[in-house]
Amino acid sequence: MAKSKWEYVKSFEAEEILLPNCWAVARIDGRGFHKLARLHEWKRPNDERGLKLMTRAAKSVMLEFRDIIMAYGQSDEYSFVFRRETE
Repeated sequence: MAKSKWEYVKSFEAEEILLPNCWAVARIDGRGFHKLARLHEWKRPNDERGLKLMTRAAKSVMLEFRDIIMAYGQSDEYSFVFRRETE
C-alpha cells in the first residue's frame, strides 16, 4: 500500500485494543473464491462441497481461537463473534 492512492487509509488505523465489555466481530471475506469454485467445478451459488469446506475451516478457526463464541457464514465470507471479555 506504500506510495499508492490508498495510503491515506493508514490515518484511520488505531491501536489493537478492544473497548472493554463490547462485542467484537471479525468479518473475513473470501478472496478469489470464484476461482476456487471454478477450479473444483462447484455449482453456484451453494455447492454443498464448498459450504462444507467453509464450515470446516470456520470450525478450525474457532478451535484455535477460544475467545470466539459464534461464527456465521454467508456467501464467501464468515463473521466471527468474540466474547465480551476478549482483550
